[in-house]
Amino acid sequence: MKGIIPDGKLYMDGQLGAGTVATLEDSSVNTLTAGGPIGFGTAVTIKDGKAVQAAGAPIYGVALKRTYMNADHFYQEDIDNDKWGEGEVLGVLRDGTIAVPVSADADAQENATVDANGQFKPAGASDTVVGVFLSSANAGETAQLQTRVQLAQPTSQAAPPTQASQLDKNNPASK
Repeated sequence: MKGIIPDGKLYMDGQLGAGTVATLEDSSVNTLTAGGPIGFGTAVTIKDGKAVQAAGAPIYGVALKRTYMNADHFYQEDIDNDKWGEGEVLGVLRDGTIAVPVSADADAQENATVDANGQFKPAGASDTVVGVFLSSANAGETAQLQTRVQLAQPTSQAAPPTQASQLDKNNPASK
Protein backbone atom coordinates (compact mmCIF):
# COMPACT_ATOMS: atom_id res chain seq x y z
CA MET A 1 0.00 0.00 0.00
CA LYS A 2 1.41 3.33 -0.99
CA GLY A 3 1.26 6.23 1.41
CA ILE A 4 -0.66 9.36 0.55
CA ILE A 5 1.07 12.65 1.04
CA PRO A 6 -1.49 14.96 2.67
CA ASP A 7 -2.19 18.30 1.07
CA GLY A 8 -1.99 20.88 3.87
CA LYS A 9 -4.25 23.29 1.98
CA LEU A 10 -6.86 20.75 0.90
CA TYR A 11 -9.66 22.19 3.05
CA MET A 12 -8.32 25.69 3.60
CA ASP A 13 -8.27 28.84 1.52
CA GLY A 14 -5.46 30.55 3.44
CA GLN A 15 -7.71 32.98 5.32
CA LEU A 16 -8.21 32.97 9.05
CA GLY A 17 -11.76 33.10 10.38
CA ALA A 18 -12.98 36.52 11.51
CA GLY A 19 -12.09 37.16 15.14
CA THR A 20 -9.03 34.88 15.18
CA VAL A 21 -5.88 36.25 16.79
CA ALA A 22 -3.53 36.22 13.80
CA THR A 23 0.01 36.30 15.21
CA LEU A 24 2.06 35.18 18.19
CA GLU A 25 2.89 38.77 19.19
CA ASP A 26 1.73 39.95 22.61
CA SER A 27 -1.88 41.01 22.61
CA SER A 28 -4.19 42.68 25.09
CA VAL A 29 -7.75 41.38 25.49
CA ASN A 30 -10.45 42.70 27.81
CA THR A 31 -13.71 40.91 28.61
CA LEU A 32 -17.00 42.77 28.33
CA THR A 33 -20.71 42.02 28.31
CA ALA A 34 -22.42 42.40 24.95
CA GLY A 35 -25.10 45.10 24.79
CA GLY A 36 -26.48 43.65 21.53
CA PRO A 37 -25.51 41.27 18.71
CA ILE A 38 -21.80 41.51 17.80
CA GLY A 39 -20.23 39.71 14.84
CA PHE A 40 -16.89 37.95 15.19
CA GLY A 41 -13.98 40.19 14.16
CA THR A 42 -16.10 43.34 14.04
CA ALA A 43 -15.25 46.67 15.66
CA VAL A 44 -16.65 47.33 19.13
CA THR A 45 -17.42 50.49 21.09
CA ILE A 46 -18.74 50.95 24.61
CA LYS A 47 -22.31 52.16 25.26
CA ASP A 48 -23.79 52.27 28.76
CA GLY A 49 -20.89 50.12 30.04
CA LYS A 50 -21.47 47.33 27.51
CA ALA A 51 -19.84 46.35 24.24
CA VAL A 52 -21.82 47.15 21.08
CA GLN A 53 -20.92 46.78 17.44
CA ALA A 54 -19.28 50.01 16.21
CA ALA A 55 -20.80 52.11 13.44
CA GLY A 56 -17.58 54.02 12.75
CA ALA A 57 -14.27 55.04 14.27
CA PRO A 58 -12.84 55.52 16.88
CA ILE A 59 -13.28 52.04 18.37
CA TYR A 60 -12.67 50.31 21.70
CA GLY A 61 -11.36 47.11 20.12
CA VAL A 62 -12.21 44.09 17.96
CA ALA A 63 -14.49 41.19 19.01
CA LEU A 64 -12.81 37.80 19.25
CA LYS A 65 -14.58 34.74 17.86
CA ARG A 66 -16.32 32.11 19.92
CA THR A 67 -14.41 28.94 20.77
CA TYR A 68 -16.53 25.86 20.12
CA MET A 69 -16.01 23.08 22.64
CA ASN A 70 -18.65 20.71 21.30
CA ALA A 71 -19.48 21.56 17.72
CA ASP A 72 -20.56 18.18 16.41
CA HIS A 73 -24.19 19.34 16.21
CA PHE A 74 -23.38 22.51 14.26
CA TYR A 75 -23.78 22.79 10.53
CA GLN A 76 -21.57 25.15 8.52
CA GLU A 77 -24.52 27.56 8.08
CA ASP A 78 -24.97 27.74 11.87
CA ILE A 79 -21.29 28.51 12.37
CA ASP A 80 -21.25 31.12 9.57
CA ASN A 81 -24.24 32.96 11.10
CA ASP A 82 -23.09 32.73 14.73
CA LYS A 83 -22.36 35.94 16.67
CA TRP A 84 -22.24 37.15 20.26
CA GLY A 85 -25.71 37.71 21.71
CA GLU A 86 -26.85 40.39 24.13
CA GLY A 87 -25.73 39.55 27.67
CA GLU A 88 -22.93 37.17 26.64
CA VAL A 89 -19.39 37.84 27.85
CA LEU A 90 -16.89 38.22 25.01
CA GLY A 91 -13.22 38.95 24.55
CA VAL A 92 -12.30 42.24 22.88
CA LEU A 93 -8.78 42.58 21.46
CA ARG A 94 -7.34 46.05 22.18
CA ASP A 95 -3.70 45.49 21.15
CA GLY A 96 -2.48 42.94 18.63
CA THR A 97 -3.20 41.46 15.22
CA ILE A 98 -6.56 39.87 14.42
CA ALA A 99 -8.43 38.58 11.36
CA VAL A 100 -11.24 40.98 10.49
CA PRO A 101 -13.97 41.04 7.84
CA VAL A 102 -13.36 43.67 5.15
CA SER A 103 -16.14 45.47 3.28
CA ALA A 104 -13.87 46.80 0.53
CA ASP A 105 -10.69 45.54 -1.15
CA ALA A 106 -7.72 46.11 1.17
CA ASP A 107 -3.98 46.00 0.55
CA ALA A 108 -1.23 45.07 3.01
CA GLN A 109 0.34 48.09 4.78
CA GLU A 110 -2.78 50.20 4.12
CA ASN A 111 -4.38 52.16 6.98
CA ALA A 112 -7.77 50.84 8.11
CA THR A 113 -10.98 52.37 9.41
CA VAL A 114 -14.47 51.07 10.25
CA ASP A 115 -17.65 51.22 8.17
CA ALA A 116 -21.24 51.64 9.43
CA ASN A 117 -21.57 47.85 9.95
CA GLY A 118 -18.49 47.43 12.16
CA GLN A 119 -16.45 45.92 9.34
CA PHE A 120 -13.10 47.23 8.21
CA LYS A 121 -12.10 49.07 5.04
CA PRO A 122 -9.17 51.16 3.78
CA ALA A 123 -9.03 54.58 5.45
CA GLY A 124 -9.53 57.68 3.34
CA ALA A 125 -7.81 61.02 3.95
CA SER A 126 -10.50 62.24 6.36
CA ASP A 127 -11.15 58.90 8.14
CA THR A 128 -10.01 58.03 11.66
CA VAL A 129 -7.36 55.30 11.39
CA VAL A 130 -7.91 52.32 13.74
CA GLY A 131 -5.10 50.07 12.53
CA VAL A 132 -3.04 48.80 9.61
CA PHE A 133 -3.81 45.85 7.35
CA LEU A 134 -0.94 43.35 7.42
CA SER A 135 -2.43 41.25 4.62
CA SER A 136 -4.43 41.93 1.48
CA ALA A 137 -8.05 40.82 0.99
CA ASN A 138 -10.95 41.31 -1.36
CA ALA A 139 -14.29 42.65 -0.14
CA GLY A 140 -16.13 39.91 1.78
CA GLU A 141 -12.94 38.14 2.88
CA THR A 142 -10.83 38.53 6.02
CA ALA A 143 -7.58 40.44 6.37
CA GLN A 144 -5.10 40.63 9.21
CA LEU A 145 -5.44 43.95 11.06
CA GLN A 146 -2.87 45.22 13.55
CA THR A 147 -4.44 47.60 16.04
CA ARG A 148 -3.39 49.40 19.21
CA VAL A 149 -5.35 50.95 22.06
CA GLN A 150 -6.37 54.40 20.93
CA LEU A 151 -7.22 57.02 23.48
CA ALA A 152 -9.53 59.82 22.43
CA GLN A 153 -7.91 63.22 22.12
CA PRO A 154 -9.64 66.30 23.56
CA THR A 155 -11.58 68.18 20.90
CA SER A 156 -9.74 71.42 21.59
CA GLN A 157 -6.28 71.84 22.99
CA ALA A 158 -4.58 75.07 23.85
CA ALA A 159 -1.27 75.48 22.07
CA PRO A 160 1.61 74.42 24.30
CA PRO A 161 3.68 77.33 25.60
CA THR A 162 6.77 78.12 23.60
CA GLN A 163 10.17 77.91 25.18
CA ALA A 164 10.59 81.70 24.85
CA SER A 165 7.33 82.44 26.72
CA GLN A 166 8.35 80.03 29.49
CA LEU A 167 11.74 81.73 29.79
CA ASP A 168 10.07 85.14 30.00
CA LYS A 169 7.76 83.90 32.73
CA ASN A 170 10.65 82.59 34.81
CA ASN A 171 12.95 85.57 34.24
CA PRO A 172 12.32 88.42 36.72
CA ALA A 173 14.36 90.81 34.52
CA SER A 174 11.80 90.51 31.71
CA LYS A 175 8.94 91.86 33.86
